Amino acid sequence: MATIQNIRKRSGLLVVVVFVALMAFLLGDLFKSGGSKFFGDPNVVGSVNGRDISRLELSQAMEELKTGNPDQYATATSIQLSDLVWNSMMSDEILAEELDASGMNVSQEEIYLDIINNPNIRQSFAGANGQFDENMFRSYVAQVRDNRDVNEQSTEMWTQWLAFERAVSSQAKNFKFTNALEKGVFMPASLIEVDLARGDAQHPAQYVYVPYIEVNEDEIDIAESDAKSYYAKNKADFPQKAARNIEFINFPLAPSQADRDAVRSELALLAIEWFSIEDDSVFVNLHSDVRFISEYFTATELVGTGLDTLVAGQDIGYQKGPIDLGTAFSVMKIVDRKMLADSVKARHILIPFAGATRAEPSITASPMEAKATADSLFAYLKMNPSAFESISEQFSSDVVAKTKGGDLGYFSRGAMARPFENFCYLGKEGDLGLVPTQFGFHIIEIVDQKGANEAFKVGQIIRQISPSDETIQVLYGQASTYAAAAQSSDDYRTLAAEQGLALRPARNLVRFDEVVPGLGTSRRVVRWAWDDDREEGNIGLLENDGKGYVVVVLTDKLEEGTTPFALVSDQCEEGAKKNAKRDIVVKRMESAMSGVTTMDAFAAAIGSEPRSMSFRISNVNIAGIGNEPQVVGAICGLEPGEMSGVITGESGAFVAITQPAQAAPAVDYLNQARSTQRSLRNLVSVQAYKALEDKASVKDNRYMMF
Repeated sequence: MATIQNIRKRSGLLVVVVFVALMAFLLGDLFKSGGSKFFGDPNVVGSVNGRDISRLELSQAMEELKTGNPDQYATATSIQLSDLVWNSMMSDEILAEELDASGMNVSQEEIYLDIINNPNIRQSFAGANGQFDENMFRSYVAQVRDNRDVNEQSTEMWTQWLAFERAVSSQAKNFKFTNALEKGVFMPASLIEVDLARGDAQHPAQYVYVPYIEVNEDEIDIAESDAKSYYAKNKADFPQKAARNIEFINFPLAPSQADRDAVRSELALLAIEWFSIEDDSVFVNLHSDVRFISEYFTATELVGTGLDTLVAGQDIGYQKGPIDLGTAFSVMKIVDRKMLADSVKARHILIPFAGATRAEPSITASPMEAKATADSLFAYLKMNPSAFESISEQFSSDVVAKTKGGDLGYFSRGAMARPFENFCYLGKEGDLGLVPTQFGFHIIEIVDQKGANEAFKVGQIIRQISPSDETIQVLYGQASTYAAAAQSSDDYRTLAAEQGLALRPARNLVRFDEVVPGLGTSRRVVRWAWDDDREEGNIGLLENDGKGYVVVVLTDKLEEGTTPFALVSDQCEEGAKKNAKRDIVVKRMESAMSGVTTMDAFAAAIGSEPRSMSFRISNVNIAGIGNEPQVVGAICGLEPGEMSGVITGESGAFVAITQPAQAAPAVDYLNQARSTQRSLRNLVSVQAYKALEDKASVKDNRYMMF
């Protein structure tokens, strides 16, 4: 589907009313915004401890990461790549400063040793004896370096190598830093023994539990002041990241029924014209959104396309359509039909080139050089077909097949690269051909073909159903008219309700969010909300990445700290209710304890039944109730036979009495100490870096790039 912008370029001026409304909206927003986001250096996207990081530096590093790891990051978004690169840069800068201060450094010799000891490097540059060949490795690196400007492919290979070197260097710095920290952590077995003995000791006890929910709502009276008091005492429970809250109205772009009817009518006329056309591929490519596929498919292979039931039993020239595909219409035609083998036996010689799929690092030939070699071998084999096995053994890079004279055995459809397969199935026994694939150049001989299966070549004219210029104009008019009216209105919410428009909230949008809840991927909306000049109450009309339009209202600019009371008032009210119920439960239990000395007597007084359980400090879960760390700690701290006072927990209040404790079972404290030491070493390195990161001076303005 063409983008809205491209379509609008062809659509001419909108109606005057919409234009005037839009101008009023835009001018109003302009005068409200004040200032400019372009103050400062626009080429600097951030800094770490005083070192500026430029837009170019970040972009180049992102490209290196993607090209160096195409499989891993092929589908990664710009923001995801940016996060990975930024975190790596920040780590390098922070650790470099700390290493300098401590007198530690990572030499080029250390980096080189790390590279040549990398398992993948050692495997890739193994000599004839199977051992790592350092000379082969050095020669490869030198060749990649010297040829880095020869062509685009060689430049990309050098870029990938530099990215690998930097990754190794960064890893080495991290290792040296963390290793120094970890060596300073020691856990004596005696300390573990004391800790385990205390934590795993059993404390048998009887207890009575009264949940707070037993208090009815009509027994409490909570005012707004109570909620505010709860908020004031528990601000630590309401941390707030820097974020933006918005409300928005989505105007999704979708084809109208008139748009659908227009496409259907156009295809119906093309279907009539197609009957008299001889060159089907040209006709399809001229009129379809999808190019003609000059391949044969069995009915089984067509399952899932909707064509399997249409072609079965039909003759060449049979047409069907327009067919409704939901987002498109199609007309299909059987262009040809033939019998194809069920399986084929073939042999091949593979001549790869540098960068081809599965090509060894030792392969340095360019595609043109590989093609020239393959052409020469192919010409020779046409004159000397009996030399196939010897040529395969000498020149083929397929290490498995070359030992068998290039023989691949029998294979079914779908087992080979498509060009390779097409040659084998569409040709005949004895055919010799030269076929390029992503693996290189194949010299193929068809040895045998077995079985027979009917296959069809099907032409399809497919037309996507796109919104017309008129549909886009109508939608744009609706969105801009509301935006302009809301800009001058005192109550955009009431205005939306009067017009039957759905106003939806999206809360806590952080700088690098790509998805807006309820709207989907919409980086443009997030950037708008985070614009430095944006103020609470500002209204924006945005194109939603080709999916329509969205009117956005910035409702809250939340700075890092404590969440404003207005945004958590409901939570605070529930917290105040829980505290009120807790106070009532505690008073009832304290009253019931008056004059009683046994757990049975207290249980009878409170109208409950005593429960029994063996408590451990190392396990804060109470069966059937949940996690109650304060309660478990209090019970384990009682003297044997001592009856507790009222202990308040998360879900209810407790009264308990304990029996003599049972010692923890003996364990191998030395092994336990070693295990704990390993855990602590891992933890301390993470925490230490986090402390350095918190202390570092970091300015991150990458959000303006995306």
